[in-house]
Amino acid sequence: MEERAANISKEMTLLKERMHQHQYKSTPQRDEIADWVFRTHEHFTVEELIASFREKGKKVSQATAYRVIQMLLDLKLIEEHDFGKDYKFYEHTPGHDHHDHIVCMDCGKIIEFADSSLETLKEKITLKNGFRMKKHHLTIYAECTTCPPEKRVLTRRET
Repeated sequence: MEERAANISKEMTLLKERMHQHQYKSTPQRDEIADWVFRTHEHFTVEELIASFREKGKKVSQATAYRVIQMLLDLKLIEEHDFGKDYKFYEHTPGHDHHDHIVCMDCGKIIEFADSSLETLKEKITLKNGFRMKKHHLTIYAECTTCPPEKRVLTRRET
């Protein structure tokens, strides 16, 4: 628990440094939203962020939430993911190693994974084709084995 608190403190310090470098003003609401983001260990949507604040009796407008998310993207403190839905998912990046994702097309479950042999293969493919890899995102869309068959049929009709 103390280690996690120390990490959040480091992440908030990094936020303050980058805000200063990029001339963003610090406000209590920006800090509170950023703190929530850094404490969240799951992929999240802006709607989930807003709902979490409302559950605590705090008001955050949709416009403010999106502005803070855009600021965190600009400062490279979060990443945006499009997992084939009508909305974006986000995750904070400080303190997290590179990883890829597997997304269940039926239930929406998201799994993070890292595989050094896969990273080596991606690098080889990039070089073989005359490129030097700078960054990448790999998302595998699949069916998880725990989804019941009736869930699969229902979800497929909806999409």
